[in-house]
Amino acid sequence: MNALSRITDKLTGFLSYFGMIGVLAMMVHICADVIARTVFEVSVPATLEMVTRYYMLMLVLLPLAWVEKKRFMIVVEAFSGLFGKVGLRLVDVLVAIICIGVYGVLAISTWTKAMEQFDVGAYIVALDTQIIVWPGYFTLPFGFGLAALVCLIRIPLLLFPTSAPDAA
Repeated sequence: MNALSRITDKLTGFLSYFGMIGVLAMMVHICADVIARTVFEVSVPATLEMVTRYYMLMLVLLPLAWVEKKRFMIVVEAFSGLFGKVGLRLVDVLVAIICIGVYGVLAISTWTKAMEQFDVGAYIVALDTQIIVWPGYFTLPFGFGLAALVCLIRIPLLLFPTSAPDAA
């Protein structure tokens, strides 16, 4: 389990860096478009399409597993004081199981859609420029699938907290 946890740590970090690259690329692209419109009165082709089909997906979905791993998701602890340590641990396990199901369903359904778009070679045309969009569809199943894996790895750490030094 430790090897799988280390591999997951590396993958979550790797995908988070791609999310960071997406943010930087989006900033450069939008700034270039604003400058080009202001100074030269011409627009950079496909700014809106690139932002919506690539950059925003990279920004939101690729770091999703990292956010799960660091446990930075929004948590409501209205009644958590009533459960005690064992009760909280069981609630965390239940939440992890539900998250695995939700992320798993999302990963499988978005993988199917991504493969459909890959098979047809999906593209769009913006300002007479053909933009291939099928690669953007693969960010969804990768992000959701890795988030499901992170939640799966969390369960043994929650159930047996003494077996790992950095237990959930």
